[in-house]
Amino acid sequence: MLATFRRVNLGFFAAVTLVASGCVSMRPYDPGPGKRVAADFVRNTYLSGESVNVTIANLSEVTLFYPDGFCKTELQKKDGTAWKTVSASAVKCADARDFLDPRQTVVYQYRLPKGVAVGTYRLAMPMPMAYEVTRPEPALQTPPFTVYAAAD
Repeated sequence: MLATFRRVNLGFFAAVTLVASGCVSMRPYDPGPGKRVAADFVRNTYLSGESVNVTIANLSEVTLFYPDGFCKTELQKKDGTAWKTVSASAVKCADARDFLDPRQTVVYQYRLPKGVAVGTYRLAMPMPMAYEVTRPEPALQTPPFTVYAAAD
């Protein structure tokens, strides 16, 4: 009788554990602030004045929004160990919000200014955010890329 009672309790405990773990696994995957989005390029070298296609991927299962369609992108140049902004977007941003669905990837085109010096650069732009975010997140930064001089 005691053995039967223990088996019933063990079975009940196993059922509760399975149900609880099933509920946890139904939550959308969200790695958290600063880890929801990745930015990358197809190439890592560009000419001054050339367009840079930035691939921006939502790594989470949460819908994100990014204000202004990335119009507040800054071009930053590596200066020793620091990054210095050399060009900030002067375009008036639209008031519209764009959305990045779970696991969606978008391509943002940024045109390098003509006359940009040879060197190592990156782009910094506002981080796409989840709705429940209550404070600003750090900027989304691309990997470094090289700007080189055109052959004459």
